[in-house]
Amino acid sequence: MSSTTQISFSNHRLILDALDDYARQTGIDLTKNPFIDQFQNCVSPRAILDLLEERAMAFKDYRDGNRNLIKWLSPVVQVLHVFAGVLGPATSLVFKPANAIVCGVDILLVTAIEVRASYDALVDLFECVANFLQRLQIYTEVPFNAAMTDIIVKILVEVLSVLALATKQIKQGLLKKFAKKLLGEKEIEAVLQRLDRLTLDEARMTVAQTFEVVHGLVNNVKVVMDDGKASTSHMQQALGSLLTSYDARDDNRDKQDETSVPCNQLQRDIRIWLSPPDPSTNHNIARTAHHDGTAAWFIQGDTFQKWKIRGSLLWIHGKPGSGKSVLCSSIIQDAKAKFDSGSALLGYFYFDFRDILKQDVHGLLTSLLAQLSAKSDPCNNALSQLYSQHNAGSHQPDDQALTECLKEILRLQGLPDVYIIVDGLDECPNTSGFPTARERVLDLVDELVQLNLPNLRICVTSRPETDIRTVLEPLTSLRVSLHDERGQGQDILDYVSTVVYSDRRMRKWRTEDKQHVIDVLFARSDGMFRWVFCQLDTLRRSFPAAIRRTLDELPETLDATYERTLLGIEKEKREYAHRLFQCLLVAVRPLRVEELANVLAIRFDVHELPQYCEDWCPVDAQDAVLSACSSLIVILNVDESPIIQFSHFSVREFLTSDRLAKAGKNLSRYHVALQSAHTMLAQASLSILLHLDDHVDKQRMTKFPFANYAARHWVDHGRFKNVVRNMDIQHAMERLFDRDKPHFRTWVWIYDIDLPLRQHMFATHPTPPLATPLYYATLCGFRSLVVLPRLVGR
Repeated sequence: MSSTTQISFSNHRLILDALDDYARQTGIDLTKNPFIDQFQNCVSPRAILDLLEERAMAFKDYRDGNRNLIKWLSPVVQVLHVFAGVLGPATSLVFKPANAIVCGVDILLVTAIEVRASYDALVDLFECVANFLQRLQIYTEVPFNAAMTDIIVKILVEVLSVLALATKQIKQGLLKKFAKKLLGEKEIEAVLQRLDRLTLDEARMTVAQTFEVVHGLVNNVKVVMDDGKASTSHMQQALGSLLTSYDARDDNRDKQDETSVPCNQLQRDIRIWLSPPDPSTNHNIARTAHHDGTAAWFIQGDTFQKWKIRGSLLWIHGKPGSGKSVLCSSIIQDAKAKFDSGSALLGYFYFDFRDILKQDVHGLLTSLLAQLSAKSDPCNNALSQLYSQHNAGSHQPDDQALTECLKEILRLQGLPDVYIIVDGLDECPNTSGFPTARERVLDLVDELVQLNLPNLRICVTSRPETDIRTVLEPLTSLRVSLHDERGQGQDILDYVSTVVYSDRRMRKWRTEDKQHVIDVLFARSDGMFRWVFCQLDTLRRSFPAAIRRTLDELPETLDATYERTLLGIEKEKREYAHRLFQCLLVAVRPLRVEELANVLAIRFDVHELPQYCEDWCPVDAQDAVLSACSSLIVILNVDESPIIQFSHFSVREFLTSDRLAKAGKNLSRYHVALQSAHTMLAQASLSILLHLDDHVDKQRMTKFPFANYAARHWVDHGRFKNVVRNMDIQHAMERLFDRDKPHFRTWVWIYDIDLPLRQHMFATHPTPPLATPLYYATLCGFRSLVVLPRLVGR
């Protein structure tokens, strides 16, 4: 095609929307991605394929001779290269839509490199895309009209949507440690079905254009045919039949499409779109604290039965460690029995200080919507409408849209009783934002209660914080203070008895000692399960002869319990315990056991930057971490990898509290201040990066599990307030950005902050980065480095 085709305003808008949608799906702005510059400068399809072939070389299958990836990319690139110069000019487009697709292909390849078994999935996907685009090959030779331009633009937009969804799904697969077959992903299948329909439109348009051309040709050659009558009539009839057959084929295909996507597939599409946090993990943990008869006093009590009959709001509050989550799990189990029998709908949620996805109204809403729609066709239909309104999941809903959808579901006629149960509202942050995350949740509860729906039952558990009390108290007369309930005391008594008579060590005690422990702990528990748990943890390690003395010395409160735990840390482990607390408080993500063991192997008692000592790294990482302070932390298995967290929300609060900061020296040394914690992690990260020398390679990197976190997040810690102004950190940064030393290229090799999607450690050894240290210093916003003469000079 020698000339360009003017893009209409509607097509122009469609392309811009597609670019915005790609950014939402993948987190990548194609208009600012460095890959686009490379493809813009390519003057031939071969040049583009050469760039993509460099990416393909990262796949072992390709290196081993399986060249199907480039085989199917070749026709894609051939068509796109032509259309890159055709669909334009459009004054406000940064680049042509065809170039955007090539860039999207490149990003998908980079993303998929890190996923095992992804090569065949990519080959299947690109084969499918190639089959669609090869239909357009004819238009690289002849001009086409405005109607055909509309179809071509829509096809290219859908191809870009396929690439966005595939990239998003692979990134999600990385988090869950599995590689999915891309053509099995229902979001992608839905887009491919739209592509199929568009190519049918293109086929029909082709027939129509062919009819017009041939009809005109026949009229022009009438004079040279046998009066033109029989031949032209026959030809027109044949072409008319051809058009009719395409119309019939299109109608049949549309009817097939209407029944080809089962409801459960759509539900899976919507669940992927919402990506709700999973509250069942919290629920299962809470259930493990149950014993026979737990919370029976409440489930069988008048207040709970009245709530089940009357509906509206039930607010249960209690002091820290009073067993609210365990009680809440019993309420959920009771509602679940009705749900399983088909006589109720259930949505529940646990706010969790350990999980950022479970700390705001968005996580609550998406989780409730996913649960309520899973087993109810009317609810699923309402959620499906929301999905359709957001371009079949191409756009993410805001919290207001989610709220309105939830309210619409709750107002549906004919629904059974609906239970919404929310635990730990106080673990939703109330420290920043306007409104704060907690205020937005309270506003939602208020809105739902104000619906005055007779079949709606809402239960919320929390501490009796002032802001929570101010909102919830006026909304209901059904309020329960666990501290005032006799049944709570009986649950504690049963819990202590169960532990004492079942624990492997305690059950060997004398009967009178066991009974004495039960009596004392019950009498002094003051309604706090957490306090009892901590005392039992201490007692089970006591010698039988010391049991009564230990009971006499029990701390009265949770704070006093934590103080005793801190004072009991062995002298040689105090520094490590405090460092461990700092890591758990400010780490950007949960740290694995082996990563924390690396941090504990760093010497901070030197005059300059702390030094990593390989010889200090413990053989048994888990034992080393737990030995520092086992009762205040817990190890959880997440994706088959052990991570460390605080054992209870009250532990985190205590370690950051003013009361600990103002305590005596033996206690205040464990206080965790945010800035000092970020400074420590920045120092630890830099010390690891500066420890890696010219001899580092992929094999040797296995000895430094903390290095990946350090490379990715040291900048985050350095940016916190004035951390980078610390002189030791300044000197360390100057060494890291010294191009004459190996540390700078090693950092970028492990994690390139400028190309976050690039495969980490893509080569066997560190290689010099393309950009200068000055560029990266500017990218990080480190002004103190940017103005260094030797950095500027280079």
